[in-house]
Amino acid sequence: MPKVKSLCLMLLVALTAVATGAWAQSIEIRQWQGTNAYMRQPDQVVASTMAEWRSLWARIGARAPDVFEPGRTNAVGIFLGQRGPGHGVNVLSAVRRRDRIMLVFEERGPNDFMMAQRTQPPPMPPPPPPMQPTSRALQAGPGYGSSGPVANNFSAPIAGFSTMPSPPPGARPPPGPPTSPWAIVLINRADLPVIIEQRLFR
Repeated sequence: MPKVKSLCLMLLVALTAVATGAWAQSIEIRQWQGTNAYMRQPDQVVASTMAEWRSLWARIGARAPDVFEPGRTNAVGIFLGQRGPGHGVNVLSAVRRRDRIMLVFEERGPNDFMMAQRTQPPPMPPPPPPMQPTSRALQAGPGYGSSGPVANNFSAPIAGFSTMPSPPPGARPPPGPPTSPWAIVLINRADLPVIIEQRLFR
């Protein structure tokens, strides 16, 4: 009986090790980093085609390296948006978790910025603005009911969501010098979806 219990225990340990390996398996990556992308707002983009790969590099005004293989590799572009000196992207890990690949990164910065990241809780999102009656919204603006131009009462589109591919910098010059820290990560797998996660506190 003790031998049977010992054998069952060894089998359980082996199965646990196999399950753990499948749950978090390291993925081979290659990455490039810099501080001068033409991005004013934070953005994270997954590229799975050659056009999307080249579009990632167009955001930093550079030619895409000839290392992307559609159908065999994926790529991720991480852009922090407008930042001051001393900020950068730090890729922490790329692992397979069940049926997806998790790419985890954090923003690095000067010492005071990093201390604030560790000690302050994440800011609460602002409450949504109160709903206004439709008739009142249509009457807003100085041009209503006059011969002047009609006021535009439609709300602006929500920022923060981008589509691929993005126009290259040469097609639409940015309003100022590039100031966004960035990282482009090449993932040597294309059979699983990629999830990007930013770690805010360590």
